[in-house]
Amino acid sequence: MDAAFAELGEKGYGGLSIEAVALRSGVAKTTVYRRWPTRDELVADALDSRSDRYEPIPETGSLRGDLAEFCEGVRAKLTSNHGKAMLKSLVAAVDQSPEIVETVQRFWRERRDVGGYLVERWIRRGVLRPETDADLLVEVLLAPIYLRVLLPGGPLSGDVLEGFIDLALHGVLEDVVPGVTITDQSSATASDTARVDRMGRANTT
Repeated sequence: MDAAFAELGEKGYGGLSIEAVALRSGVAKTTVYRRWPTRDELVADALDSRSDRYEPIPETGSLRGDLAEFCEGVRAKLTSNHGKAMLKSLVAAVDQSPEIVETVQRFWRERRDVGGYLVERWIRRGVLRPETDADLLVEVLLAPIYLRVLLPGGPLSGDVLEGFIDLALHGVLEDVVPGVTITDQSSATASDTARVDRMGRANTT
């Protein structure tokens, strides 16, 4: 698997060959072919070995902490030695090989499932609105991370990830008043005051 990812990182999906993987891993190519008769099967297994279903689900005790840990895990994977090249290779593979589309879709599905579980946990606890679309919120969080890896447009520090979380949560936190930015729990009082003030103005006009 490490050899396959190394080859993907250096040559991309189009340049990947079982022969090169065998040479890099120090085994005969027949050994590789016995287990993975085609390049797509090898790539599919390599991708599956990085599946999020093997990752522990964050449980920090807070919504923001859980999401921060989740986003940091995604960032760490994508910015690892071969993560960026692997991501670009997979984008190319979807266009070049219809056979691998299902594997790629399963990979994304499992990544969204981990984040979706976190979102649904905090919906049940009353922190997020009941109508919150878990998949959509997770995609809103992940999209800028993937974008910055695929098309470098700035840093991906912890502060940047926190900014993504703040922006995404603004529309789904239960105590948010439209037009009022909630940055932390201590701002809830200001939110309530703004709501009462707006209602008072509405009743006098």
